[in-house]
Amino acid sequence: MKFVDANVFHYYMFRSKYTEQAATLLKQYSDLVTSTGVLDEVMFVIIRRLAEKRLGIRKIARLCSYIRSSGVGFASAELARFVRLLEALDIVVLPDRANPRELLEVMTRYNLPPSDAIIALTCKHYGIDVILTFDNDFKHVPWLKVMP
Repeated sequence: MKFVDANVFHYYMFRSKYTEQAATLLKQYSDLVTSTGVLDEVMFVIIRRLAEKRLGIRKIARLCSYIRSSGVGFASAELARFVRLLEALDIVVLPDRANPRELLEVMTRYNLPPSDAIIALTCKHYGIDVILTFDNDFKHVPWLKVMP
C-alpha cells in the first residue's frame, strides 16, 4: 500500500507546476490509500480556495458562517470531482490512528505539525511504508519512504 498525502490531491485538483507529476503518481499505482484526516484537509482546501475565488471570503470565521447559512453549493462540483477521483482510482480511506502520547512523541522527535504526525502514525499502524507526497517533512520519519 502507498499512502497519498493531501498535497498530491491538491496539485492534481488545482493547476500548479506539480499537477502532471501528481497525476502520474495517482495513476502509477493500484494500491493507494489515504485517511479521513486527509479527506478533511483536501475538502477544506477546496472549499477555502473556491470561497475566496467565487465569494471573496477569506476569513475562516466568515466562511463557517456562510456555510452554516448557505451550505457548500458553491464548491459542490469540485468536491464531487474529488470524490469521483477517489472512487475511480479505488483509493481506500483508512481511519486515522494516533493516541495523544504517540502524537506528541512523533511531533517532537521528527519536528512535524500534528496533522503530519497523525499521518505518520496512521501509516505505521497499518504497516504502510511508502507515502506519496511533495512534503519533505516526511523524509525524517524512519518508517516512511517518500515518493517522488
